[in-house]
Amino acid sequence: MKRILVVIVLGLLLSGCAINQSALNLGTNFSDYATACKKVSLVKPKLVSAEGSIKVYTCPDGSQSQSNRYEVFENNKLTKVYTREWTESEKQASFNQMLLGLSLLSGGTGTTGSTQSQQPYNFYSFDVRSGMNKICYYNQLGSLNTKTIGAAEICPLGF
Repeated sequence: MKRILVVIVLGLLLSGCAINQSALNLGTNFSDYATACKKVSLVKPKLVSAEGSIKVYTCPDGSQSQSNRYEVFENNKLTKVYTREWTESEKQASFNQMLLGLSLLSGGTGTTGSTQSQQPYNFYSFDVRSGMNKICYYNQLGSLNTKTIGAAEICPLGF
């Protein structure tokens, strides 16, 4: 009986729950968002990027399988929620990275026979204007990278 109870509790924890949608309404303050995130994931939101008064967070809840969701806060108020499904090439790149990691953990050297690694490609996700600049956000296998350009310029699709 005890074993069944442990399996049920672990199943509930591993299945995850999505963050309360009211915490993702534009204008929500950061403390309400952080409280809702902590209720479902048991951890604080992860700071992904910060540029001046603009901060980008992600909540590691159970709703993000095969997608990326970022919450953009300006002066501690939610201004944008961005969700993007992974492309087939991103799914394949993530799978390849996992296989390479498993190969290295098992004592292998990967498919090339060397331990030299290439930087994965950055895919354009979204942009936010900040004064006379535009901050371009890029997805690199689940990590968020930024590139700051002039406000009148167009963000490159990748780099």
